[in-house]
Amino acid sequence: MAASIDESRIMHSQNSQEILAEVHKFVTGAQHVDKASRNEMAKSAIYLLKTLPSARAAVMEHLCSVFDEAVNVFVLQLETNATTTAADSTLDEVIKDIYGVLMSFVLSNPDAWAPIIFSWSVELLGQLGSKYSERKGVPDASRLKELLQIWMSCTATRTLIDVAAKCISPMISRDPDVCVGALLDTSAKHSPHFDWVVAHIGSSFPTMMITRVLYCGLKDFCSRADGQAEFRAGEKLPKIASVVGILGHLVAMHSSDIRHALLTLFQESLAENIDDHRLATVPYLLHLASLSPMLLRVIATDFVQALTPDVLNRLASQAEKWQFSPLQDLDSLLSLVVHLIIMSTDGAMSILQFLLPSVDTTTDICDKVTKCCKIILDMLMMDLQRMVFTQETLHTEIPFLDSLHSHQEALCNDLLTSRTQERSLWLGRVLAFLGLYAGEKTAADLLCEIISFAEGRELMLHFQSISVEMETQLPGAAHRAISQAITNMHGNHQVSVKLLSNIFVLLQWEKQAKDNRLSSFLRRHISAFCCYLHSVDRKISFAAISCLHIIGVPHVLPIATMMKVCSSVSAYFFSALHIKDMNEKLSAVRMCKSFVESVSEVPDTQHMLLYNFIHGCIKQENAEPLGTQPQPPSVGASRVKQTTTTLLLEENAKHGMGVTLPQSHSSVFHAGVVGRGVQKPQRPSRFRLNEVVTNQQMFMDIVYTCSLYRLSDESDSMELDVGMETEQTMSAEPSSVALQAVAHMLVEIATPDNLYNQLDWPEEAFARYTVERDLEITKKFTEYPILWEILEFLARERVALCQCSVLFRGVLATMLVYWESCRTTSTTASPRQLQASCRLIEIMGQGKLLPAPLSCMSDIFPSLTSYETHVLLRDVWRYEHENPLGQALGQALGQALGQALVEQAVCPRRYTETLRAVLHQNVARLSHVYTSFFAVDEEQEES
Repeated sequence: MAASIDESRIMHSQNSQEILAEVHKFVTGAQHVDKASRNEMAKSAIYLLKTLPSARAAVMEHLCSVFDEAVNVFVLQLETNATTTAADSTLDEVIKDIYGVLMSFVLSNPDAWAPIIFSWSVELLGQLGSKYSERKGVPDASRLKELLQIWMSCTATRTLIDVAAKCISPMISRDPDVCVGALLDTSAKHSPHFDWVVAHIGSSFPTMMITRVLYCGLKDFCSRADGQAEFRAGEKLPKIASVVGILGHLVAMHSSDIRHALLTLFQESLAENIDDHRLATVPYLLHLASLSPMLLRVIATDFVQALTPDVLNRLASQAEKWQFSPLQDLDSLLSLVVHLIIMSTDGAMSILQFLLPSVDTTTDICDKVTKCCKIILDMLMMDLQRMVFTQETLHTEIPFLDSLHSHQEALCNDLLTSRTQERSLWLGRVLAFLGLYAGEKTAADLLCEIISFAEGRELMLHFQSISVEMETQLPGAAHRAISQAITNMHGNHQVSVKLLSNIFVLLQWEKQAKDNRLSSFLRRHISAFCCYLHSVDRKISFAAISCLHIIGVPHVLPIATMMKVCSSVSAYFFSALHIKDMNEKLSAVRMCKSFVESVSEVPDTQHMLLYNFIHGCIKQENAEPLGTQPQPPSVGASRVKQTTTTLLLEENAKHGMGVTLPQSHSSVFHAGVVGRGVQKPQRPSRFRLNEVVTNQQMFMDIVYTCSLYRLSDESDSMELDVGMETEQTMSAEPSSVALQAVAHMLVEIATPDNLYNQLDWPEEAFARYTVERDLEITKKFTEYPILWEILEFLARERVALCQCSVLFRGVLATMLVYWESCRTTSTTASPRQLQASCRLIEIMGQGKLLPAPLSCMSDIFPSLTSYETHVLLRDVWRYEHENPLGQALGQALGQALGQALVEQAVCPRRYTETLRAVLHQNVARLSHVYTSFFAVDEEQEES
């Protein structure tokens, strides 16, 4: 027993002596008193670390110098491209021995050694990274991937980070906050040169690292709040900045884990019974988002989707308890929210779509949330307005508007479908700020989208308010948008109707405000508006003519545009005559007439307008509303069809197959069938008599408007624009030039050629040479009753009526032949010819081409026989032949346009004898009208 005790004492004494010797060797080597080799110092340090716990700090410090020397050698090799020497290999072996000893400590007693060794290795890595960050061979900290590759190729730093990773494994389940706290503290001191360590360790333990880093940051956030540490929103606290940095390094490979951890942290804070730390989760997350664009992106996208009405109501109840947060009050928190919204690069549209419905009182959201959302929106609008109007001088970027730039169409659709006035106002302001921020092109695109699809005056008010706000910095945006919309609406029926209606609303408002900027601009697009006058959709054409009615036309037009305007307005007028609803027709014709008045103010357009209206009235598609009966298919077309489908050779071959009988049709060569059999009866006209009369009156009214004498033709106001608001400079009567032009057009369309168009009437026998021509003229007047109205319109100007002499002559020649060959006892049996004869005499009488009583003969034609009518019309021919119109017209042109054609005092008796005899013969029926033809005093004198 005594022997064993002595042996133990001897061994203990020997161990103490060895330890003391190693301590002496270590101290003298460290103080450089004794030149000890590197291996001996390392072995001594490892020995003391195993046997003498009190020397742990000094040994750890020495080991730091060993690793520092190894890193220095490595960096020198990088700078000089030197190769590894024997001394370097010895140093690597020493580091390997150190790694083995440290790992044995961790494996033998992880609870005691793992936290100590982890903190030491992490701190040493931070120091080494900062110390050698400025060396030539070490990449910049921003090049994280290259920096990580460099340090992982170094034996010393690779060994240290491996030691740290081995220490984390046993600490995860026991005390993860210790290792995370050490990482955060070291990162706060040595960032960004420590970032590569965080990236490597975090990639090895992503889930634990992300979760614990967030929670440690939350505790630090709350601890500073408890200590009343004042800081501003967005200020970088050391440990929270490290949290942001660590998460930033992990986001590239573990973004989904970060999203999940953030959402989990947020959802846990919504539980009913939570501690004070969890209660501060939302302010903490908002503060993190203000420091990291990556975290802001996650919150702006994933969190917004998680904000259901129930979640919002819970947050409202928590808001009262947020007073302990570093932000101190709810106003500061709201300011931070607005700041984050403006800085959102992704998810801006989601945020806006979340905020706008939240202000709706019909939802399940409590009043506090609704009020808070309204405050946020108002503050957001104020900040956006300030930033937008100062961006030109400060050159600031607005990420929120940058993000919304790709959602222009969605924003416009939200505005167009908005059901509340308040929501529409906010959307309108956002669109205005977006246009101002992005430039004129984007502003024009936004306004173009709104004006093309808006329905109703309320939305047009929003368009006007947006355009007015944009015009403060982009004066040409609204006009560019309208021009773009006009160009894009071709071929799109719905867009055309809405756009033209919206432009008309804007023009009405402008007219009420006595402004003409929009009208002046739209006159550049008058050709585009005229294209829509041809539309078969009455809504489109009416909207177009309504716009043109207010826009007017410039005083000087290119010839091509002038022709297009005249043809388009005439086409619209004729299409308006087909409208059955009288109120709609009157509105359309009234608009058309007003625009024609404006167009006719332009020099040289009067003749074009008259040409289009006069020639348009005899087109088949336009003539039916004016009294023309629907025409059956022409015989010529039937014959062409017959000749192309039937061959005489084939027809005779069919006949030859039968038995040929003498003296029958089978013995004669078959010459074909003339015509195509009995024609189908004409379909009845779609227009009643009263409608035809109304249409004729409207047509003559528009022709009258085009013919008015304009004083502006003689003025020098060539630089003025002509619109509906300009002062009218028209006389009350048609001009002689216009009436003569109408007369020439009427002759042109009613006569087949220019032969025999002289003014003087030939002998009655000469009519046998112009039978076909006369029949063609009469047929024209029969088919197109509107020609009689035009002829009657010309009767107000005798010189113009004289130009139509060939028409009177042709109709009269046809009537003479007809009444002479007619075998009916009364003229009323031939109503069409009777009407033509009466209209002929009436118009010639109105135009002073016939004196009284010849001009009144039409009153008794219905009471006469055919022969009596014939002989009376012969007297008319004889009078016109013996009183040449050409001579009278020449005198008229020399005497102030027609004074020579003033009514003659008394018609020579030789032209009234037949009339007197006819009245005597029919005295029983016509005695009451005798005195209207011949005065009684004249009869007594003659007797």
